Amino acid sequence: MMNSYYQSFFEEIKKRIERNQYQEAYDMIHQEIALPYVPKDCLELLETYREMCLDHLCSSTSSMNTEKIVNWIHGSLSQQENAIPYLRSLNLRQYLDEVQDLLNSKISQQRKGELIEYLMEQKIDVAFTMEKDGLLIQFVPSVILSQDEDLVIQEVMQYFETWFANEDPSFQAFCFSLMEQEVILRRPFDFTEEEPLPLAKAIVRLVAQAMMRMDEYQCFVQAHQLDKVPDLVLCIEEKENSNGNEMDIE
Repeated sequence: MMNSYYQSFFEEIKKRIERNQYQEAYDMIHQEIALPYVPKDCLELLETYREMCLDHLCSSTSSMNTEKIVNWIHGSLSQQENAIPYLRSLNLRQYLDEVQDLLNSKISQQRKGELIEYLMEQKIDVAFTMEKDGLLIQFVPSVILSQDEDLVIQEVMQYFETWFANEDPSFQAFCFSLMEQEVILRRPFDFTEEEPLPLAKAIVRLVAQAMMRMDEYQCFVQAHQLDKVPDLVLCIEEKENSNGNEMDIE
């Protein structure tokens, strides 16, 4: 029988598909499939829904002519943000100038991170520049470590598996989801300079805050002897503080 987390997850996917929110559904599915230890029956259903979303996205993209996409890239901030999903299924080697324009724009770091992920998926070996935290950064997407290649991320995910897989799989799933968001916000950087344990502890803390379970978190820290592990401030934490919004865990 499917566990309660996946029952709820697939209900959310169905709702988005019913609303024709195929990109949102695809992004949720893409992140979920990337997680370790997805049950086989759930993985098969995820892949079915992913193909369904891709079919609609490709159809939608083909109906969007290049001129309109380019106009959006050079349009308002809202249009630039909306252009990102359409670039995902295109051959980005044909849109290098447009990609650089988007990286130079004032779209959110979340959107820029998503765009960099798309460039990584297509193994684009061209150098781009972008400003991040007041610094001008040059990067080549094809040499950035993916989540599967980044040993620090894999070790963090293993901590979540060890801590929560048996006793609290829903909490574990939220940790995975938040880690995915942190990866996006860090791009074009990887995590090779980070220590896995403080990073894992910070993710658990934010999930506990979002779920209003900080009393349990304090007990967790004591039980696992994490009280002397440094407390990190994550990119997603800084983003939510600057926006004045509550953290969104999906």
